Amino acid sequence: MNNQPRIEFSASSAHAPEPGPTASGRPATGWIRIGLIAALMLLTTTMPALSSDSAGRDLLSFADHLYAQGDYYRAITEYERVMFLHPGTPEAKTARFQIARSYFQSGKYTQAIERFRTLVMDLPSDPLGEQAQFMLAETYYRKGEYQSSIDGWETFLRSYPHSGRVDAAHIRLGWCHLRQGSAARAAEEFRKLPPDSPLAQQGNGLAEEALRAGDIPRKSPYLAGALAIVPGAGHLYIERPKEALGSFLLNGLFLWGAVRTNDHGNHVAAGILAFFELGWYSGNIFTAISGAHAYNRQADKHYFDRIDSQYRISISAAPSGGFITAFQMSF
Repeated sequence: MNNQPRIEFSASSAHAPEPGPTASGRPATGWIRIGLIAALMLLTTTMPALSSDSAGRDLLSFADHLYAQGDYYRAITEYERVMFLHPGTPEAKTARFQIARSYFQSGKYTQAIERFRTLVMDLPSDPLGEQAQFMLAETYYRKGEYQSSIDGWETFLRSYPHSGRVDAAHIRLGWCHLRQGSAARAAEEFRKLPPDSPLAQQGNGLAEEALRAGDIPRKSPYLAGALAIVPGAGHLYIERPKEALGSFLLNGLFLWGAVRTNDHGNHVAAGILAFFELGWYSGNIFTAISGAHAYNRQADKHYFDRIDSQYRISISAAPSGGFITAFQMSF
């Protein structure tokens, strides 16, 4: 076997020199890698929060848009969405207040009272708590629950004596007393406004109007009922001459018919006529008494409409937050 020389080729692969260690003994690429990972972790933790805040503001802005358009029920839905998706945020707190105002603006006073009362309890030292107490008292007033409104205004004045809405609260408190028939207390409340208040002139004017409440013409229901013993007299007293004439003729006709029928010996027919006459006669007394109450209600309405048109107070909620208290004085 011929031994031929073997020729072997060996190639040694060239290796790039490793980077030298840093002063701390760790390769430089390791520090770069750690820096990139840290930056990535920071972005992943902060971006969702920033995105969430922006989304909460956008949702609240859309709900405010619906509120400004008067679409209160859809606005309530969107405010609820803000509270559900972004709990514990300033947007969620604002949404709670806006829901209460949406109920107020839509005339759902019972629901508004419930929401405002909850805000007052949860946020006593927050500006929204102050606004909620003010609106709670106003909502009671709009609902016609004047004693509850008085309690609400007095609580507001005790809790927030330095509020910029104190003068408005005094005026509305005076209105509550006036609605309850306490003209002297109403005048006292109207006069509590300081001389330098922008509403001082209105307060003085309302105080004078309150003292004129005793001049409202009234009819006594008791006197109307007593006069109605003579059919038609009670209606004349309450200034309803046509009803007075009708009552007099109708009762007179039935009474005459019953007597004449009885005189002719037809006692059954006379009894029937007397039965109907008793109903007409009782109705004559009842309508005279109820007419006196209606007269007084109408006189009160005319009185309040007149001074309300001259010294109008309007509380409206601004969609951007807070609310506007506007007064109008006519001469």
